[in-house]
Amino acid sequence: MARKKKVSPGNRLVAYYRYSGGSQQTEQSIEGQRRDCEAYARQHGLTIVHEYIDRHISGRGVESRLAFQQMIADSSKHLFDLVICWKTDRFARNRYDSAVYKKKLRDNGVRILYAAESSVEGPEGIILEGLMESLAEYYSAELAQKMRRGMRESALKGKAINPNRPLGLTTDEHKRFIIDEKNAPTIRFIFEHYAAGESSASIVDQLNAAGLRTSKGNSFNKCSIPRIIQNEAYHGVYICKAYDVRIDGAIPAIIDDDLWKRAQKMLTLNKQHRAPHSSHADYLLSGKLFCGCCHSLMRGISGHNCRNDVYYYYACGNKADGGTCKKKNIPKDVAENLVVNAICENILRPDTLEDLADAIAAAQQADVNQPDPERAMLEQNLADVHRKINNIIESIENGTASSRLSARLADLEQQESTLNYQLESLKEIHPPVLDRERILFLLEQFLISPNERTEDYNRRIIDTFVNRIEITDTEMLIYFNLSEASASEKQKNSQPNSCSTGNHLVRVARIELTAS
Repeated sequence: MARKKKVSPGNRLVAYYRYSGGSQQTEQSIEGQRRDCEAYARQHGLTIVHEYIDRHISGRGVESRLAFQQMIADSSKHLFDLVICWKTDRFARNRYDSAVYKKKLRDNGVRILYAAESSVEGPEGIILEGLMESLAEYYSAELAQKMRRGMRESALKGKAINPNRPLGLTTDEHKRFIIDEKNAPTIRFIFEHYAAGESSASIVDQLNAAGLRTSKGNSFNKCSIPRIIQNEAYHGVYICKAYDVRIDGAIPAIIDDDLWKRAQKMLTLNKQHRAPHSSHADYLLSGKLFCGCCHSLMRGISGHNCRNDVYYYYACGNKADGGTCKKKNIPKDVAENLVVNAICENILRPDTLEDLADAIAAAQQADVNQPDPERAMLEQNLADVHRKINNIIESIENGTASSRLSARLADLEQQESTLNYQLESLKEIHPPVLDRERILFLLEQFLISPNERTEDYNRRIIDTFVNRIEITDTEMLIYFNLSEASASEKQKNSQPNSCSTGNHLVRVARIELTAS
């Protein structure tokens, strides 16, 4: 009996495969991904010891991908060292999900490989991978937009475009809204009592006591009433926010305009009587800022003064949880402005952007030269279908065909149509290859004046260029996703703001903090 080859620690490789939902997606996509990933593994002397497969699941819904979540959980148990995917978009098509879960894998000591995409080693590879993920997310959204055109046409005709129906309304065979006479009285009851000044809690109690239920069959709660009161469908207005469609009179009105206006007036009065809520801050350094004293992750907190003004800070997680760390809190805007200014001074410079453009252009050119196994598989399947169709047509012409062959011909023609659609879809979503000058132009869009910076701009450059930040009460260290080896000056032995990580000198900015 042959002994099973033992895989040494450090080379334990698993594979993750996925194809999206929809009638045009088939198991053949998994076979194509598997073939390419196994070829990559053999070329690099590796063996895939386990597979994680999600079928008919979108790349955007990370939480619903059971095999993906199992892979993340297994990585925390150190069951493997490497994971291979066919392309970046198989892992995730949402940049936030991609960043979060790739960081989890890296924290668990797992490295990610791609069979059909080139990867740039080193810290600057993170920047390149982020740009590639942005392209994948963009083309995923573009393809979704094209597929939704038909739904927008339905919306323009006032038709229902999702399976959910508001309480009191239903649809006919043409998906146009009509009044549900069974539940419409419930809607009139809610509007009449609310417009008369009755509280949401009192209305809910009466509805539940009468055994009435929401459109989903649940009991009413205090949030149900304001949601119903604000739904313009009840006085005849069709609204589809997804496609920016609003049509007055497209739905039969359950209540008249006078009752609608009285209910809206009461809703406004109730909102004015509520205590104001403070706005939530967006902490741009979350997940990247660490305490330089105890190495705990810093977290965003808020506080109030005697005038009830709200102030936002970053605080050491150890200290916030009752630990012994003495690190002082730092104001949110101060910390974020220091980081943004450091990025602009150290990274967003013409010489550095020139190097990044060279690296990205080289990686894209290498990716162009990679074979497209999915296209090759589809073209091979289409050729087989054409051959079978021709054989049946010859039999029909020779007079030897049976009724079963005619049925088989119809089935093959349907397969031909599906394969042609899949090939056309690949053309639509294939990212363009940008030359060096266009890449440089895109990178130079980060070069704006300080007074033009917005919070969205600050978030983008922090997510793109910053790997980690360590802060004490006297200094801040910012580790960038860029190695000194790729910088144009390349003065490795004389760089005061560099530190060694593995085989790379990582660009680091050191900022002295003044005592507060």
